[in-house]
Amino acid sequence: MNRPHVQSGGRYPVLRALAIMYLLGAAVAVLGTVVGICYIYARAPGTILDRTIMSIAALIASFFVIVSMLAVAEVLKLFIDIEHNTRMSAPGRVGMPASVTVATSPSGIAAVEVARSDGGGRLAELDLDEETAEAALIRGH
Repeated sequence: MNRPHVQSGGRYPVLRALAIMYLLGAAVAVLGTVVGICYIYARAPGTILDRTIMSIAALIASFFVIVSMLAVAEVLKLFIDIEHNTRMSAPGRVGMPASVTVATSPSGIAAVEVARSDGGGRLAELDLDEETAEAALIRGH
């Protein structure tokens, strides 16, 4: 039972979903801008000059909204990437051995020994194959 029952697609699935929703919201804002400008030219009161000024204002406002939505989506992805890179670059932390040595016993079976910089502590005593909450957290489930 080393595999999780549900594949979540990585850490922080809600943040990933929010980033995708912001991207979709930006696409909807682009479509809404096009529809809004068409409506302004077709139905808005005033002269053609008034309609042109209103459509330029709508275009400028929607530009800032769309760029802001895309920026929020990129910032969310940036935070997820920073967390991932930080976790991968920290040897000896939770669930990551500082060094691994492989030795063979006289019977020819390979034994893996994990040496930790902090002396091991509770993690050295923990059997990662057992079904406990601590072992599941260390395995990343």
